[in-house]
Amino acid sequence: MKTKDYGVYTAKQLLTGYTKRQIKALVKAGNLRRIMRGWYAGSDADLDVVRALKLGGRLGCLSGCAKYGLWVPYQAKTHVILPGNATLPAAEFTEFHRCAAHPRSPMFDLEDCLYQAMRYHDAETGLIVLESALQLGHIGYDQAKHLATRVQKDKMATYRFLDRGAQSGSETRVRLFFQRRGVSVHTQNRTAPGWVDLLVGNSWIVECDGREFHDRPNAFEVDRERDLSNTAAGFLTTRLSYHQIWHEWERTKQRLSAILHRRRHRVPPRA
Repeated sequence: MKTKDYGVYTAKQLLTGYTKRQIKALVKAGNLRRIMRGWYAGSDADLDVVRALKLGGRLGCLSGCAKYGLWVPYQAKTHVILPGNATLPAAEFTEFHRCAAHPRSPMFDLEDCLYQAMRYHDAETGLIVLESALQLGHIGYDQAKHLATRVQKDKMATYRFLDRGAQSGSETRVRLFFQRRGVSVHTQNRTAPGWVDLLVGNSWIVECDGREFHDRPNAFEVDRERDLSNTAAGFLTTRLSYHQIWHEWERTKQRLSAILHRRRHRVPPRA
């Protein structure tokens, strides 16, 4: 997946369609602004991409993954990739990483952003963005497996759980919790009433609500109808909110562990 221009252009690119005099006129009129030597931004330029260039780097890692439309855990900082020998600039709300080779484009391509996220962040975060890229069709399964072979050795155990079916980072996080404990989990599994996010063991359905899909009134009613039908069919159903998965995760894990300890998930569903 190639990068877009994001409203940012090199002087060389501009000179293919404008004269130097025309470029100066566009700058004077406020339709174009000079970011730094050799780089210009249009009025619609992406602010994160512009900021990374001003800091002497390129946008990449998790910030780059987000620009490509991947499911990325909330990030309070912009991720900027600097050349290997660059001086670290003073900047608030910015996380810097280093890379020897920089692209000519204003942002790293998707595969580079994925590799950076997998290299510079924990294995769970890396798996989330990798599965998101796979689920969206931005990369193929073989390409995803290849990227997983490039991570540090201590992270490889997590990437063996790579799954094609994850619909969100919340699902990946919860599924990984069970898999790391040796518990069987099926993603996007079909029960009698319909599809469910996770089927843990034989009979425990775990639904992972996301803000973007489950907050609409009609979705709320559909979810509850499916929960009721699954319970009537003999399944144990647990519905986790975005807040429980991302803001109360330690507490949520403790309670999921307590349910696991009862071993109810090992029993086939009984209507």
